[in-house]
Amino acid sequence: MQKRSEGHFRGTKSANLFYQNWQVDDAVATLVMTHGMGEHSESYQFLARGLEKYKLNLSVWDLRGHGKSDGKRGHVDQFMDFVNDLDCFMKHLQSQNKLDLPYFLSGHSLGGLITLRYILENGIGQAKGICLSSPQLGIALAVPPIKDFFATNVLNRFLPSLTLHNEIDFNVLTHDKDIVKSMRTDPFRHDKISSGVYVGMLENMKVVNDRCGKVISGPILMQLAGDDHIVSRPACEAFFKTIASDKKELIIYDGAYHEIFNETTREKTYKDLNQFIVKTLGRTK
Repeated sequence: MQKRSEGHFRGTKSANLFYQNWQVDDAVATLVMTHGMGEHSESYQFLARGLEKYKLNLSVWDLRGHGKSDGKRGHVDQFMDFVNDLDCFMKHLQSQNKLDLPYFLSGHSLGGLITLRYILENGIGQAKGICLSSPQLGIALAVPPIKDFFATNVLNRFLPSLTLHNEIDFNVLTHDKDIVKSMRTDPFRHDKISSGVYVGMLENMKVVNDRCGKVISGPILMQLAGDDHIVSRPACEAFFKTIASDKKELIIYDGAYHEIFNETTREKTYKDLNQFIVKTLGRTK
């Protein structure tokens, strides 16, 4: 039986940040997930349910400025606050004995970029591997040129905390119409991004693309949406080629939209994720 729990932990600069755990009896491993822009931990309820039959625990935190965590919606003072918050979350889970099982670092979209930046700063520690879904390593989203110019050259200098629409259309996140409908009524899902976050993403995408692949030597799985309107799939594939590890695996889901764990074909993504974990742990199932 799966049990859900929730709590708060102290992030960098004393931010009060929210998280959720989904734990199963006789679990074999834990997935520590960092979510994407505009989402929050509850966005992964389907993933949590999907992992139950595989005896996998899931821990997800709400980024600052997201969900039930502190902060202005869609804004962070410095991108590295996200990265340092993830470090705080890992230490909190460890203090609560939530990392006694083998665990894997995971991130979706913006959360994938944050996870890779964290690894560049801290390594993978005791994690057994890395699991990324459509990580933010390039932008497929059509950002109006004038908006990009003002965000990077004007707003970031004078009004870095001013938030604008993040250009994300729920209709291109998943083919599951019921989930799209729930996104529209979800009070904790937002559509904001500040120029500070936007510029921070651009700067850190470059850092990660230039440096991170060379330092990854352990097992890593990348699951990519085949029809991604948010993240650049070619950028993700190019990054994958730079990964030094000889234990790397890339899976592309043809026709799938960006949120592969909330797609109509999500059961396949859960199965593939479990198979990677099983193989990495040297188990038979």
